[in-house]
Amino acid sequence: PNMDRNGDLDPTEASKSPSVRDTFSKKDDEYPEKKGEKKGTDPPNKSSHYDFYNSIGCPKYVVAPMVNQSELPFRMMCRKYNADLAYTPMIHAGLCLRYKGSRSGGGRGRVPFIDSVFATCAEDQPLVAQFCANTPGAFVAGAKMVEGRCQAIDLNLGCPQGIAKRGHYGAFLLEDTRLIREMVTTACLHLKTPVTCKIRILPKEEDTLALARTIQECGAQILAVHGRTRDMLQEKLGECDWDIIKKVKQQLKIPIFANGGIENFEDCKRCMAHTGVDGVMVSEALLENPALFSGKTIDNLDLADEYIEFFHKYKHDPVGGFAAKGHLYKLLYKDLCYYTDLRNNMNKANIEYLLTVPGIIRKRRVSLF
Repeated sequence: PNMDRNGDLDPTEASKSPSVRDTFSKKDDEYPEKKGEKKGTDPPNKSSHYDFYNSIGCPKYVVAPMVNQSELPFRMMCRKYNADLAYTPMIHAGLCLRYKGSRSGGGRGRVPFIDSVFATCAEDQPLVAQFCANTPGAFVAGAKMVEGRCQAIDLNLGCPQGIAKRGHYGAFLLEDTRLIREMVTTACLHLKTPVTCKIRILPKEEDTLALARTIQECGAQILAVHGRTRDMLQEKLGECDWDIIKKVKQQLKIPIFANGGIENFEDCKRCMAHTGVDGVMVSEALLENPALFSGKTIDNLDLADEYIEFFHKYKHDPVGGFAAKGHLYKLLYKDLCYYTDLRNNMNKANIEYLLTVPGIIRKRRVSLF
């Protein structure tokens, strides 16, 4: 499928997917009814709304879904440093019934789309697979392809990028309460795997709270709330609103994750104390410091070397090679600001060269003393 410069899927590809009617014309009895999840043993919160959360270990430190960045090697590195739960990069549900690769040679080399974007392993648990969708049928069809390989299925209602606007998914569904209700309810009914949601806040507080209540009523097991609106991007980023997240937490009975406004481990603790949430979900700050949840200060070169070890160990992840450049840029940012020749070389380099850059920087550091 075509991708934009940010690595997101081109929405025109979605139009080639089976229609809602084609995807979701099956009789109800073709989908198994949702089964109850196992209850945690002596959980800290005895409410039935916490059964799923307790069953996955009551996670507090969560790796956010990040396009081409929360792939398996990076997730496993974050888990080493105290991440309790991780989300996959967003998967385009509308493309999951398609194949990727050339039709030449009798179709050899073609793989199901899901196998080109999703990988996990036995140690990669608990795991939430995130999907974007704008029809109940596509959401369920995509989710069914990863059932049994993750602990929950998440509906992306938070992506604010232009690609999401053109494809009509993510944060551009927030005002469509009817559609959200239909997608979440249908998924909860027809999936054996628990369903969760991630949203951005709406401009009006009462609308955010009403939407959160609707998602809970439809059966979502966890709600992650990013405390910014979809218009708060780049130069308009602005402060993350922890106060509205606190109000969501106070009004809902299901576990709530706070997302946004986290730069270090102290921020994690401040956010949880301020909002009362059950967990903090971090994205950008983790890319710069995968050890953030440990509270440790580790040299960025050591982190880069360690990331490369995880990259080699989990090389079966189809997203890994695509993600490596972005991870190394983030981890080596300060050094690359000084060694601009390396930064320029990385822009046009293959993966083999990229993996040597931390070693080159290390040698140059030594020569300075």
